[in-house]
Amino acid sequence: MVATNTTAKKPQKSTRSRKASPETASAANDTLTQVLATTPVQLLPYASLSATPLNVRRVLHTEKEVDEMADSIEAVGILQNLIGVAQDDGTIGIVGGEGRRRATGILVQRGVIDPQAPYVPVKVIPVEMAVVASMTENGQRKNMHPAEQIVGFRTLAQEGKNASQIAALLGYGHRHVQRCLKLANLAPSLLDALGRDELTLEQCAALTLADTHERQGQVWKEAVEAWGNPAVQTLRRMVVDDKLAISHPMFVFVGEKAYTDAGGELTRDLFSDADSTFADASLVKSLLDAKLSILAMQIKQEQGWGWAESRLTELRDHGEDDAQYRFAMPRAVLTDEETQRVSELEEQIEATGTHDDEYVLQQEIEDIYAGAQYREATPEFRAAHGVWVSWDGSDFQVQPGIRRLTDEDRQQEEAARQARENSVITYSAPETPADAYPATLVKAMSAERTLAVQAELAGRPDVSVALLTWTLCMSMFSRRSHGRRQEPLKAYVSSNQHHLSSLAPSGEEGKALSALKAQREALQATLPEGWDRDFTWLLSWSPEQVNALLGFCAAHGIDGLQERLYNRTDASELDNLEAALDFDLRKWWQPDAENYFGKLKITQIGQAYEQAGLTGRAGEIVKLKRRDAAQAAAQDLNAQGWLPDWMTRAEPAAQDNATDTDLTDHAA
Repeated sequence: MVATNTTAKKPQKSTRSRKASPETASAANDTLTQVLATTPVQLLPYASLSATPLNVRRVLHTEKEVDEMADSIEAVGILQNLIGVAQDDGTIGIVGGEGRRRATGILVQRGVIDPQAPYVPVKVIPVEMAVVASMTENGQRKNMHPAEQIVGFRTLAQEGKNASQIAALLGYGHRHVQRCLKLANLAPSLLDALGRDELTLEQCAALTLADTHERQGQVWKEAVEAWGNPAVQTLRRMVVDDKLAISHPMFVFVGEKAYTDAGGELTRDLFSDADSTFADASLVKSLLDAKLSILAMQIKQEQGWGWAESRLTELRDHGEDDAQYRFAMPRAVLTDEETQRVSELEEQIEATGTHDDEYVLQQEIEDIYAGAQYREATPEFRAAHGVWVSWDGSDFQVQPGIRRLTDEDRQQEEAARQARENSVITYSAPETPADAYPATLVKAMSAERTLAVQAELAGRPDVSVALLTWTLCMSMFSRRSHGRRQEPLKAYVSSNQHHLSSLAPSGEEGKALSALKAQREALQATLPEGWDRDFTWLLSWSPEQVNALLGFCAAHGIDGLQERLYNRTDASELDNLEAALDFDLRKWWQPDAENYFGKLKITQIGQAYEQAGLTGRAGEIVKLKRRDAAQAAAQDLNAQGWLPDWMTRAEPAAQDNATDTDLTDHAA
């Protein structure tokens, strides 16, 4: 856990629990009401009164509030009686009115009241009614803090009352009481922190999923150290880290009865709408491991395998498993009927439109092959091999036909490996004189030599162009392998014709691609025998021949694809090149109904007419069906020599000489 030096933002005050409606509370508190109505008020001296833990109030009145209460009592007296119960020490413990008792103590300190004089009005009730009276009294005077209500419910539960009785007694819903009793099982330190508003009810609810007070405190401490004021989802994730939901495939496979019979307890999340329930993950995995072991033995006996093993993970063909086991299941041999059925299923897969249907068909194919494979595993084979049972994440799986390696097997494999190595033909590089010198010196001298060759070559354009042309030819034409080849110039061109033709609407039949293919065939026919061994044959070619070959190779490196990123299309990189070529796209491509107009919206076709100056016709076109509009556009706009403006380079701006003339005239 990573600790961060951060100050936690104090969480907002916990939401107060709602009080029961007056009608419901009145009905539920008939007994208390009757007791209070028949109990006389006694004037008792302050010295005979005491605080008691039976008072559920945990968020005490502030010193200022008590002082103000003392001033009021000094002025007008105690207007409402206190409620108390007899204590073992002979005092009367106050379960309702602790603030007034403390205020009276201040008046005693001031000398206003004699502590031994009967002054405080108190109704003394039976001790079994103490908690109910305290909750009712405090609830009426001031909404109780959730921590106080939780402690009150816990006290009533300790007295032997169940959730239904507590709900009926105080007028709360049954589920509300259940949740409070669940919260009452929190560590005392966390309940105290809740009373101080250092954590929220929601955070407490998440912590109740931890099984022990120690675990609750540990999770809260680690969460605070890492996140300051941790989110409820974070706490919940940390608490259930060692648990599995009972909907998890592992638990479903093991079964609730097996889990509870093994002493496992379920943890129910009363604070989730789905009432999530969790199980101890380590116990579930232990039970799963045992169940897999039983399954493995059953499969061994039923199918006649020589041995069986199981574990949670499958057997692998690498690592430690590879040192002990080999997959030896014989190859499946299909019957004619099975072969025909597999062909039919594969055709159905090609025609299916959903992944679910494809999965069902593919599963049938796999079942056919599995059945054929098991058919080849004879009783003798099975007796000499074993079966491996494991968990695949959702169900158990079986790996049959496993062979355990013996020492003899390992020796044979090692011998076979050495034989393969010995049969490999190796070539030794010719002795290089430079090997006798330090590698750093050789590298330094080769750098010096390279610079010198570059300087010499820069003054020999005939050799430089020949070398470049030959190097680029390596990327363009088929070349035979003659071992290691000297290629001093590190230049290349990567043809993207296949990719471009797969994207371009004209595809393989396009005029441009057809021209490139024809030119390639013509040039390749002129290459001499052994052209790829070195470049010196190009020195005997005329400059025109070299330039033609070089130009062809260089052309294949042109890339003008425009991508769109974040809703913005890249600018074309072809504009300057097209200008230098005086390029006209109409020579190679024209838009037609299939390759362009049929891919546009009807409004975009209308805009194309407007760009071509056919505004009147545009109004008629947009009223047609899109297919008819596309066909009309192919005829009308091609007759105008129109091309999409975004597929052509921008015309250079004409020089505005008039402005210069005007300025000259003005100056004159």
